[in-house]
Amino acid sequence: MSISEPLESAPAPVTEPLPAQYDPAANEPAIYARWLEAGCFTADAARASATGGDREPYTLVMPPPNVTAILHVGHGLNNTVQDVLVRWARMKGRETLWVPGTDHAGIATQNVVEKQLAREGLTRQDLGREAFVERTAAFVAETGGVILQQLQAIGASADWSRTAYTFSPELSRAVREAFVRLHERGLIYKGHRVIHWCPRCLTSLSDEEAEPEAETGALYHLSYPLVEPTGERTALSVATTRPETMLDDVAVAVNPNDERYRALIGKHVLLPILDIPIPIVADEYADPEFGTGVVKITPAHDMNDFEVGRRHDLPMPVVIDEHGAMNEVTDAAGRVPPELRGVDRFAARERVVEMLEKLGRLEKKEVHQHNVRHCYRCDTVVEPRLSDQWFVRMAPLAEPALAAVRSGRVRLLPEKWVGVYEHWMSNIRDWNISRQLWWGHRVPVWYCAACPSPENVIVAREDPASCPHCGGAVTQDEDVLDTWFSSWLWPISTLGWPNEASTDLRTFYPTDVLVTAPEIIFFWVARMIMSGYAFKGDAPFHTVYLHGTARDTKGIKMSKSLGNGIDPLDVVKLYGADALRWTLVSGMGLGADVMLDPLDLEKSFAPGRNFATKLWNIGRFLLTNVGTDPVRPIGDVRRDELARADAWILDRLDTAVRECDRAIGPLSPAANDTWRSEELTAGLRLNEYAETARRFVWNELADWYLEAIKTRLATAGDDREVARAVLLHVFDQALRLLHPIVPFVTEALWQKLPGHVDGTFLATSSWPAANTATGSSTLNSLTNSGSAFAGEFELIKDIVDAIRRVRSEYNVPASQTIEAFVVASSAAQRTLESERALLMRLTKTALTAVERAPAGAAANVILAGGTELIVPLEGLIDVAKECARLRSELAGLEKQLASLEARLENPGFVSRAPAQVVESERAKASEWRARRELLRTRIEGLCGVA
Repeated sequence: MSISEPLESAPAPVTEPLPAQYDPAANEPAIYARWLEAGCFTADAARASATGGDREPYTLVMPPPNVTAILHVGHGLNNTVQDVLVRWARMKGRETLWVPGTDHAGIATQNVVEKQLAREGLTRQDLGREAFVERTAAFVAETGGVILQQLQAIGASADWSRTAYTFSPELSRAVREAFVRLHERGLIYKGHRVIHWCPRCLTSLSDEEAEPEAETGALYHLSYPLVEPTGERTALSVATTRPETMLDDVAVAVNPNDERYRALIGKHVLLPILDIPIPIVADEYADPEFGTGVVKITPAHDMNDFEVGRRHDLPMPVVIDEHGAMNEVTDAAGRVPPELRGVDRFAARERVVEMLEKLGRLEKKEVHQHNVRHCYRCDTVVEPRLSDQWFVRMAPLAEPALAAVRSGRVRLLPEKWVGVYEHWMSNIRDWNISRQLWWGHRVPVWYCAACPSPENVIVAREDPASCPHCGGAVTQDEDVLDTWFSSWLWPISTLGWPNEASTDLRTFYPTDVLVTAPEIIFFWVARMIMSGYAFKGDAPFHTVYLHGTARDTKGIKMSKSLGNGIDPLDVVKLYGADALRWTLVSGMGLGADVMLDPLDLEKSFAPGRNFATKLWNIGRFLLTNVGTDPVRPIGDVRRDELARADAWILDRLDTAVRECDRAIGPLSPAANDTWRSEELTAGLRLNEYAETARRFVWNELADWYLEAIKTRLATAGDDREVARAVLLHVFDQALRLLHPIVPFVTEALWQKLPGHVDGTFLATSSWPAANTATGSSTLNSLTNSGSAFAGEFELIKDIVDAIRRVRSEYNVPASQTIEAFVVASSAAQRTLESERALLMRLTKTALTAVERAPAGAAANVILAGGTELIVPLEGLIDVAKECARLRSELAGLEKQLASLEARLENPGFVSRAPAQVVESERAKASEWRARRELLRTRIEGLCGVA
């Protein structure tokens, strides 16, 4: 009988039975609206312990999506994980705050608006800065909240009353305060250095924003003639991947310890094409073991060369302009031949190679694998470029952030990221924070043309009306700050910093867990830890959970541009938000990628839909068969009233709660805000949590307990009331366990449970508590004293499973009544005798206890604890025919196995065959041996002789 079918003699159904099918589209929006109306997600600082309340705070800050973003499966994955943790903490009694918000996304947003203008035949320069900023702000106001509304569709329980925006007046004040404080501490400076430049976005980029990609290119070997030849050497050979930059060479370098070139140090070579003499300098940067040991030095277009140039006081002409074209930009008169001026750098590369070839200065060209940096926003190859930019001195900020991870104040999960984090922080470079954009936080620096340096530079929290030194006019720096300069303040600025009196800041900082993707561990995670220590003296969170990536069945990261993405809203429309959430959480190990099939949504998300349907059917069974009469509170049930099935399901519930808590938790470090070594890798195994909860509901509650109590529910009396009480309690607790993952269907069912109080919500109810050995509650007493009783039901389960297995193995119809015997202890016999009716109903088997197994063909099963089950097969099957079949199968298997083992014992096969083939054959042999033993056992039990 299916759990969706009512009992024949069940009590009258509830007045408003659940529909036969769960309809996510009809339920989810209405449920979410009721949550919002009731303020279920709104945190109240007054209830938190920091302000005199009785609740410990628990805080997450949402990684702010770009204000132009549309929900994709990566957002769905990230925010579902956060929502699971937030809902769990809320149910655990924490005053839970999940801060949502968006990022103004300087480059990304400006690119979108500039593309709009281009379609109108305009550029931002046509509008002017002020009008362009106004247009961009209007665009953001119109479209900026779309993704937050979409997050609500997947159930995100963020505190929307605290929605933040990195370009809001409040957060802009925090950005300016941070800049000024760091400048006052000498940690922000303006430097003339080589930086990464995007010729498409026309702005500088930080090291992290210029992403290296492996490419197949060419390595060109060039000959630079010596001005003062020595002996047989008339030229030096250098190798480069960028021959167009040779027009900007100002020296060649050799290692001072390289005997081959020591006599040439201080002499000169002629720069091909231009015939300009440039010096040969001695520098440790030149590696004698790499290539010829000679390197060309181009200080304005290579970061390493720039450092060499500074050490040797070399000139730094610039020959590539901001658009990536060859031009005599700075101190480069005569450096670019007329025919190359205005030519794109890549086209110029080919022309320079042709010119070198004609001059006989191209020695050879070979294929070369190397990393080329690309702009993280538009994928354009970036250009190293000498420029004036604002920098943050990072080494002093990195020290406490590095110590935080090493001491256990902050843990990174999975642990593999700790080494990556430590390496980056130990070798950190100064952060280029200025961008040549119009959309973003303007650098809070003004210049006075009348005052001498350094008085001419004014760094201020408020816009100055005039120069504070001479009263003259001032002009503000044209650059804006890197978007990440506002994002790194997110955990503190969203809570009210720099207002130290902010209630939210005092109550909810430090936050607890940061959930994000590993791609931004340097962009964002490490910088937030640094800013937390720089401005608040403490880490902004105790745990960083770096989850995996959504990939297609080929292992490729899902992307709209690649055409292999999945729109979460499509999944919500087809299967419901719960199905999306279940699939993402249940399929995601700690830090592991989630594999989905964009070409077959049914395959990917049907399991989640099916699980929601299973829950719904359990709820329908309960409501139909428990009825609407008041249900006895579980606390009023006495131990001696429990049936074995009741004790067993209560015990399984207790185990499930413990295992779920262990898989998700702990909520925070045990003491002193620092993780103990044994805690560093604990918790956040959300797939294990999902499987534990699923197994309890599907395999234990539905498959076993509901089947065991159907007769009791149909029979009026005290025992029915006990069964009703236990079933209602256990299902209520199961819904609580599952709510963080599948919040909608669990809330819909919980609202319908008998005894539900209007105006209360599962979303704000308490999480199940595991019973303790010393607990004094009635439920504790039921569980702790009922463990032996629960164990007796395990024997019933084992008998049922064994009989069903025998029926399956020997093709005995489930509808056919059979007989079986057990050889068991007197205690086990008493248990089986008292549950005879249940065993008959579940197995259609007449079970008899005997002292020894009867003679005759039979299937024998030895159960845990030594109980033996014997199922006679005479009359059920043609024993002689079955024995012949089994012996024939065994003979064929042994022949195949002998051949396979001979092949594996052949050294020639093992040594010559591919390793994976050999391993596959060994696994096959192991599988066949196990099958052989199974057949032998079955033949011996059925036929007497193997």
